[in-house]
Amino acid sequence: MFTARTCRITLRCFVICALVLFGVGCKRSDKVPAGLVGTWQLVSRIDRDASGNVITEPSLGSDPLGYLIYDSKGHVAAQLMARHRSSASVATVTSEANSNDPAHIGGYDAYFGRYEPDMKSGTVTHILDGALAPADVGRRITRRFEVTGDTLTITFEPGTQANGKITRTIVWRRISP
Repeated sequence: MFTARTCRITLRCFVICALVLFGVGCKRSDKVPAGLVGTWQLVSRIDRDASGNVITEPSLGSDPLGYLIYDSKGHVAAQLMARHRSSASVATVTSEANSNDPAHIGGYDAYFGRYEPDMKSGTVTHILDGALAPADVGRRITRRFEVTGDTLTITFEPGTQANGKITRTIVWRRISP
């Protein structure tokens, strides 16, 4: 027979198990900024040289499509594609081993993994557990970020060109919390 005391103990055990199983209070989720979590749709992706001139990045073009997803437990997934991709565009753009940009294959870039935000420096580091290009698996790529309402702006230096440093600015719009 269940007494009130037995029911309270059972309920407490159930709640504790649920908290453990569903990760409530998990350290990783505690440090994830709430404003970063969600599904983001690409608005713009602009590369600029050291003089501020706009440069078109050829593999994804000047107007790619894309989604970026951050969940509350520290997972990230990103997919970008050239808007006018054709079966003829099979070129691979590899990145240097020390570059901050994953490779693009045939006008497409995709990866998933974990992320670590650093609120003091305003950066987020993506740790690539899986990627379109095998050489990108295991890489850590760091981006500066700023969230204003439902707009996420990410900036980083993808690498260098013959004419010097490039800065990429990617603007995303939140489409789902």
